[in-house]
Parts: sequence; C-alpha cells; structure tokens
Amino acid sequence: MADGDAEPAQKSHWERWTGDGGPFYRACAVWPFDPVGEPAPDAEGRDRPAVRFTTGITRLLLRHLPTVVLVSMALYFGINLARAVATGDLRLALPRVTLRGGAVLVGGLGVGSLWAYLVYRLLASVVRGSGLYRSLLFLATAVPLVAGTVHAVYGAVTATGRAADPALTVQAGYFLFVLVAGHLVYDGLALKAENLFARLRDSTIVSQPAYDEFYAELAATVGDTLAVGPISMPRSAAFALVVALGPLALPVIVSPWAGWGEVAYVVYSVVTLFVIAMLYDVFLLVYEFTDLLRRDVLTYQPFHPDDHGGFRDLGRFATRVNVILVVAGGYVAYRFYAEGLLNVPSGGLEPTLLGLTWVVLYVAPVAAYALLALFWLYHSFWRLHRKMEEGRQKRIEELQRATDGEDRRPRRDFSDLDVAAPAWESLRDAPTWPIKRQGLFGILVMDAVPVVITFV
Repeated sequence: MADGDAEPAQKSHWERWTGDGGPFYRACAVWPFDPVGEPAPDAEGRDRPAVRFTTGITRLLLRHLPTVVLVSMALYFGINLARAVATGDLRLALPRVTLRGGAVLVGGLGVGSLWAYLVYRLLASVVRGSGLYRSLLFLATAVPLVAGTVHAVYGAVTATGRAADPALTVQAGYFLFVLVAGHLVYDGLALKAENLFARLRDSTIVSQPAYDEFYAELAATVGDTLAVGPISMPRSAAFALVVALGPLALPVIVSPWAGWGEVAYVVYSVVTLFVIAMLYDVFLLVYEFTDLLRRDVLTYQPFHPDDHGGFRDLGRFATRVNVILVVAGGYVAYRFYAEGLLNVPSGGLEPTLLGLTWVVLYVAPVAAYALLALFWLYHSFWRLHRKMEEGRQKRIEELQRATDGEDRRPRRDFSDLDVAAPAWESLRDAPTWPIKRQGLFGILVMDAVPVVITFV
C-alpha cells in the first residue's frame, strides 16, 4: 500500500462529527460562548450523520449539561441549606444586616457585575476559540461536588451511631455522577459514535449492502420521536415520564406540603427524569452495537494499518461504554457508604421487611453493576476478540487453499500449521484484540474497583 493510501486508512473515525476536539469535559456547550444548537458540520465538507443518539429536549439538555447541573445544584443545595438554617439544624455565623451594610452590598454587586461584564467582553473572543471556558465551567461545577461527596462519605464512615442522618451534601455524589457520565455520553455516544457508524459505511471492514441495512435500522431505532396528538417528544423522554413520573410524584402527593423543600425535590426529580431518558438511549445504542456483532457484516483485516484488524474504533466505542459503566458503579458504591451505612436496620440484617428493603436499595445496585460489567465485557471485547480470531483463521485457510490447492481440507487448529511462507508467519502474530492487552487489563481492574471497595 502506498503512503498516500495508508494515511486515510490510519485515520480514526472515533472523533466528533462537529469537527472540534479536546478531552471529554470540553464536549458540552456553554452559552453564550457556544450556540444553543449544534453547529453545522462544515469541517471537510461532512454532513450531519443520519443516526442521532438522542433528539429534541434530551439532546438540548445533554449538550448544555454543565449549565443544567450547575443551576440544578445551586437550586437544590441552596434551598436545602436555607431550610436547614431556618429549622436550626445548621447554624451559620451570619453578619448582622444593617442599612449601611445593605447599601455597601448592593453597590459591591453592581461594581462586581460591571467588572465581570467588561472582562467577558475583553476575553470572549479569545476564550471562545480555545475552549478554555468549557474546562473552567466543568471544574467550577465538579470541584464543589467532589468536596460535598467526600464530606458525605467521611461523615457516614465516622458516624458513631447508625441512627445518624446522611450529610446535607449527600446528593453531591448524584450530581457529580450526572455531570461526569453526561459528558462521557455526549462526547462518546453522541458526537463520536454517530460519526463512527456513519464513517464505517465507507471503510473496508464492512460488507455491503449488509451494513447499509444495519445503518438504516440503527437510524430508525435510536433517537426516535413519539407524537401524542400535536405534541412530539423524544421516545426516551416519554419512556422516562411513563416509568418514573408516578413514583417521583408520589411523595409530593401523599406527604404534607413542605414549602421550599418540595421545590428542591422537584429539581432533583427533573434531573432524575433526564437520567432515565439517557439510560433508555444508551440501552438502545448498546443493543444495536451487540446486534452489529451478531451479524455477518464486519470483515477482519490482519494487516490493517490501525494495528487492530480494522476494529480499533469499535474497541474505543466499547471502552467508552465501559468507562460510563464504571462511573455508574462508582456512584452505587458511594451510595452504599454515604447512605447505606447510616440506614442499616437497628436489628441488623435479618430476614425482615426492613432488612430486605436495605439489601434491595444498597446491595442489589452493586450486584447489578457487577452483572452488567460482566455482560458488557463478554458482548463487546470478547465477541470482538472471537470475531477477529475467526477472521484470522479464515484468512489462513484461504492462503492455505491457494497454496496447496482445493483438495486440501482446512485445519481448524491453525496454531499447529506447518507453513513456510513468510505471510503465514506474519498472520500468526496478527492482532486478535480490538485494544491493547495492557488497556484490557486496565479495564478489568477498573470494573472490579466499585465491587471491591463495597464488599472488601
């Protein structure tokens, strides 16, 4: 292969179709530096992919996730903090409010706002092109959430009695999970995966027209909308409303009105509905990916310039899903410590309704994570490995028949083939994993961490 032909083959399709780059925490938009909607993919004349991971309101919220989480976090914790101070559960040494102090405060806010606006006008054009503002907003949201998460775990572990209440910041772990996992989803499963499945049509590792049929089914399945009369909404949003709206609204309906506390709960419930909608979209995309591996569509190429038989980008997709799964596993392990340790029944874990409820709420999610991790390891990395091994064996048998004639029966145990041709020797060392083996070992360690820190 000539150098000019090798360069396009080495180019990865695991990139954002919007044309911008950077780490995952720079994927989401920040208004007003970024437009509300996604820009047209004008880089290299590419079109917007036909496959849309999610659409409508769910995609808009996902694109602007840092702002959504920051506003939700400020409302939720601000309301709970004010309620704790009002009820006396938390005491703050606040300065005494006077007329002079109020005038100074108002004047200071006015001057500070003017200063912030001038700084914005001076630096807007500079930071807009660098993407630095996305990193700053991500860190400005993540750092307080990390601090609140650590505080909640520390308070639960050091609590002297099991009857203690969870820390005021206990939900910081939940908002942190939404922030990190949401960025990983938008960067990987939306922008990069959409580009990957679109570009695979022009690659040499898929057979046509089988892949075109799969891609048409994929486009019709993920990101689908549902019309209810004149109202049209993403099917994932409708799923979240049907499944979770009733259970989330039940505490508000049956319990007395708690003032601002109910408003904080509404904020938490809206974020939860968004998370459930995202889980629906992730499930559909993962199911379609496993369906692609079941079909006879992918073609292994032992000498592909990506050094992974042409399956490197598929391995990156599988790795991204696994990382999202690990983040979710970290959250359920966090719940076990921050809430579960403080809610252990006073009589211990006995076969009672309270004991069973505790196990369902705090142990079952960790067990479910372990099963999902094993499921994904098998249906992604292992099945890609088996497909690559089968492709290598098929290629060896083809060369064997071409060398020795059609009358020779192909051997299944190709590791014992006695072949002197140099091509055979190179095929013996052809890659059979979609990622490096060191990376696979790291994935196994990551998957085990949430389970180990929970039960060990």
